[in-house]
Amino acid sequence: MPRIAMEEFSPRISVDSPRHSGALSLMIGGFSRKNFSYNKLPEQPLKLSVRKLDGSCFDIEVMKTATIAELRQAVEAAFSHMPKTGPGKISWPHVWGHFCLCYNGQKLICENDNIKYYGIRDGDQ
Repeated sequence: MPRIAMEEFSPRISVDSPRHSGALSLMIGGFSRKNFSYNKLPEQPLKLSVRKLDGSCFDIEVMKTATIAELRQAVEAAFSHMPKTGPGKISWPHVWGHFCLCYNGQKLICENDNIKYYGIRDGDQ
């Protein structure tokens, strides 16, 4: 039975170019394994509080890469328990036609803007 000396079987770790890729290659016995990537970790959502005009608050979650349109969808989803028809139904076109979301004195009206453009971070209101 052939034996491998420990000097011949030492694992080698190298970082792929470019260095900022975040991917590591593991070399064992000349075989490369490229499945160690920190870029593929699941993104954690931002937890935000929305203050209504009456002073009450409710919480929503959105991804860090969310747009203003996705932020509005999260607000609408927070009221999904409301009736879809009849009394108590919320007309979202009416709401967004008369009101807008604001953050730090800025109106959030450009639907394609990313929320990080406005400096919105986890825990903000």
